[in-house]
Amino acid sequence: MIADALRRFFDAHPPEAAPLVVAVSGGVDSTALLIALHDLGSIALVAAHVNHHLRGAESDGDEAFVRDLCARLGVPLRVADGTLDPQAVRHRGVEAAAREVRHARLHEIREAAGARWIATAHQKNDQAETILMRLMTGGGIAALRGIHPIRADGVVRPLLEVTRAEIEQFLAGRGVVARTDSSNQDSRFVRNRVRAFLREASPEAVENIAAVAAQARQAWAVLERAVDAAEDVEVTADATRFRSLPGDPWLRQALLLRHIRRLDPAARDIDVVRLAAQLDSGKRISVSKMLEWCEGTLGRVGEPVPHFEVELTPERPAEIPGAIIRIGQQPTANSQPLQLPRGAEPKFTVRNRRAGDRFQPLGMAHEKKLKDVLIDRKIAARVRDSIPLLVWNGAIVWVAGVEISEKFKVTEGEADRYEVTVEKTS
Repeated sequence: MIADALRRFFDAHPPEAAPLVVAVSGGVDSTALLIALHDLGSIALVAAHVNHHLRGAESDGDEAFVRDLCARLGVPLRVADGTLDPQAVRHRGVEAAAREVRHARLHEIREAAGARWIATAHQKNDQAETILMRLMTGGGIAALRGIHPIRADGVVRPLLEVTRAEIEQFLAGRGVVARTDSSNQDSRFVRNRVRAFLREASPEAVENIAAVAAQARQAWAVLERAVDAAEDVEVTADATRFRSLPGDPWLRQALLLRHIRRLDPAARDIDVVRLAAQLDSGKRISVSKMLEWCEGTLGRVGEPVPHFEVELTPERPAEIPGAIIRIGQQPTANSQPLQLPRGAEPKFTVRNRRAGDRFQPLGMAHEKKLKDVLIDRKIAARVRDSIPLLVWNGAIVWVAGVEISEKFKVTEGEADRYEVTVEKTS
């Protein structure tokens, strides 16, 4: 069964002359994949093992097993250190941090070997587990596509049509006892609980659940055209601003998921159904550990901007985080003109916003909350605290890069004119 599945996969997706990198943890699935590919004999192989050192002697035992297996098969092996960054673990959790490091090391091995593809041993039960988890945590039809046979980054899964029972039978027939990862028994992880549930399910149930992924992928090719037509966004490397959102709930969910994946490819288990229903609430919404939604913008969560407050005069530029601000009476490229009462001392403060700030926008007869001005001008919430404010005598003269105050605009009357410039340093 395994040999037939591999032949079908590689007949449909012929490998190039370059070697195929096979990710081998030492567990049942990856051990079977390596042996079956070796038995096939038609593809040049390079085995790759990433040791995360998470389970002490047990992890080292996995590495030793893989080294021995590759030596007996005559398959070249590359071993990579997959030690996790403690900060990444705190931020994303052990599973996500390990997945990121593992994929990074595997791609390094792929590039060094001159390979096109990395084969991983995901199989039909893994697919069923993934579908159940995504039904539990949300994500809509796009998420129900499950584990893809071929990913754009070159990761392929040639065993998705093979069940765990068939893999275990394959190894038993060769007298091979693979390694067992003790962490797979830890019920704190959702996948382990789902795996335990599926062990009690019939083979037909596993088959039917896994089949949902193929059905969703077929439907998605049609549905994605509707998503493209509904998309009305402005994108940067760190954010997506939605100029408009479709009224249809499913299209909203699909658009959100598309840009969540763009901004945070490692995001998992996002409940886009709940998220899409909350978008009109006006509240800041946490989307993932890396992303948040606020007032029409999906953006990466940045470090809080510290308060700054610096004096500015024609003789003394103001240095603030990321910029130097200067003021004088000679116009320069991109300078902002303003005026003070005749003879007034040009002594300013440059600071970021504070609670209760008010500002009189250009053309308005009265002040309004600065927060409301920034919302009206569609300034993303994540950048508002970093915007320099030019303040004179307690009044906000200029919101840098946004607007000059009505009180300080240049007019024909008696006044002293100044020019302010912002020079970015980072």
